[in-house]
Amino acid sequence: MHHENDLLDTPPLPPSAFFSLVDEGRHGMIQAAALSAAVEFSLFEILAEPHDIPAIARLTGIHEGMAEPFLALLCGMGLLVREGDSFRNSVIASVYLNPGSHFSQVAFTKKNFHFMRDIWCRLKSVLEEGPVVYPREVFFGELTLPAMAENARCGRLQRTVREIADLPGFSRFGRMVDLGGGHGLYAIALASMNPSLEAYIFDLPHIIPLAEEYISRFDARRVHTIAGDFFRDDFGKNYDLILSSSSPSGKSIGILADIAAALNPGGYFVNVQTAGDDGKDMYQALEWQLWTLEEIPKERGGYTKERPFMTPEYRDAMEDAGLAIWSEKKIRDDYHAGSMVEMVVAQKR
Repeated sequence: MHHENDLLDTPPLPPSAFFSLVDEGRHGMIQAAALSAAVEFSLFEILAEPHDIPAIARLTGIHEGMAEPFLALLCGMGLLVREGDSFRNSVIASVYLNPGSHFSQVAFTKKNFHFMRDIWCRLKSVLEEGPVVYPREVFFGELTLPAMAENARCGRLQRTVREIADLPGFSRFGRMVDLGGGHGLYAIALASMNPSLEAYIFDLPHIIPLAEEYISRFDARRVHTIAGDFFRDDFGKNYDLILSSSSPSGKSIGILADIAAALNPGGYFVNVQTAGDDGKDMYQALEWQLWTLEEIPKERGGYTKERPFMTPEYRDAMEDAGLAIWSEKKIRDDYHAGSMVEMVVAQKR
């Protein structure tokens, strides 16, 4: 029951504590939506050169009457620069949002907004009805792997392949395979660093076309693909290097003997993985529960990221397979603040 004198009461804590929280979330969502719309309009490709509002409206299809406040918001986000009546990309947009840049994160941006649209904008329904289910082909081929390829080029790939290139005898390596190689950029980069290396990307048949697209893009003539399932199919022999990066092949005890058998004596198994889900922040931890893939239940450990890495049992199995640990170190992964992966190098006795 309210009393008229209640109108004279003031809140027990400053209103800013609540309204700033609402504003922060609202502004973050608006910025994400504006970024996604700009990418879909190919705005950052167009604004590699300055254009005025009528030209931008004509080239993108943005309503001319709405263009000015939309472009002003992107300027406020640091993505565009205004010069008189014209707008052009800022440095950050030129590097990370122009599709022509080597470090473009357009696929990553699209993947994030895809998740926002499918999951976060429907959060109440998802929490009531259960996780959004993605077909494997769509999730990996169209969303995750193109984004992972872009993320890797921002530093993780370079750090990883330089560590591998420093291994004793790398210049004499003749054959390597990337198990679950996905986009294939690690194999392509390593082949470019060793002119005598024949590199193979082994992955599921529906993933191989993406790897072949990158092979063609980089004209990597000594990089090849093999379609198969490493849990069931032979992935070859006589390798000097076997790489597993963010792949179940690097966390499964069951295929360690096959990996060892496929290596030449003295060959290296380089295993680069997340340690498990302990490092997720609260946002990632919730998002992880809000989606799943067809026929791969998370609670059974069917996803690489949720499995622990280098458990005592895994270390014992490596020893039994004749793989002696040569080095262990952490590699920074720039796509998320504070993110690290663990790199373990083992050599076949």
